[in-house]
Amino acid sequence: MMIDMYKMLEERISNWGLCNNEIIAIYIVGSRAREDKPFDEFSDLDVVIFSTNPDYYFQNDEWLLDIGKVWTSFVFRTAGGDPEKLVLFEKGLQVDFLFRPIADLEHLIEHDQIPQGFQRGAKILLDKTGRGQQLVPRMTIAPQSNPITQDAFLQIVNMFGFACMYVGKQILRGEMWVVNQRDQDCKQLMLQMIEWHAKALHGDTYDTWHAGKFINKWADKDIAADLKHTFGGYDQNNSWKALLVSFELFSRLSTEVANIYHYTYPGNLISNIRTWLEEQHVDTY
Repeated sequence: MMIDMYKMLEERISNWGLCNNEIIAIYIVGSRAREDKPFDEFSDLDVVIFSTNPDYYFQNDEWLLDIGKVWTSFVFRTAGGDPEKLVLFEKGLQVDFLFRPIADLEHLIEHDQIPQGFQRGAKILLDKTGRGQQLVPRMTIAPQSNPITQDAFLQIVNMFGFACMYVGKQILRGEMWVVNQRDQDCKQLMLQMIEWHAKALHGDTYDTWHAGKFINKWADKDIAADLKHTFGGYDQNNSWKALLVSFELFSRLSTEVANIYHYTYPGNLISNIRTWLEEQHVDTY
């Protein structure tokens, strides 16, 4: 079982840290540490390590051999811009290592702060300070997002309209690689509007998670149903149909958000784009 393999991997990481004087504390965060929507057998292992020499572990791979057989590893950036080491161990076990200097740990403990990445849950794997429990939240805290504003709302609506036009033209050209690449821009803007829509209906503190995780659970059911038809694959006709569904879904959600918050809405833009889409002779493609 993959779950048992990850438990063994946690033990190896803990033992490695225990024997390494540069490793002061190790935490498990993410799905394998939280109680709300916990991990499944496909979840990776997110590890935060406080060290006196964090740069070494980003620049070298030798230490990984003390933990297990490595398929590959490389340094990437988290959504927050921090470097992390992504590792695939044998059997396809994925571990994301985030190293932070010991000064960060001392600062967090001294000021009784819980890092944002720990707020949904954290588990101590190793603590040589005796005070590491202070970073473990007593209860789950959903990270707070930036408040919705009129300016931010208009920016997203305008960008989505612009992106839809661009994707539409690429579909008509048959540039399907470009279509799929740029459609990701539309999807990110759509996700932002879906999140705002959920908060408009349920309150600013309503938990919309991040990166679309669990969207079928926190978004309205009719939204989840429509989203199934917003992906067109590598096909002109299907992509055009998906674009039309995406446009109408975004239009509906953004209109409802504007009405709830009493925001100015660029109705002329949406009307003009809708007319342009309707005028295209997509039946010939």
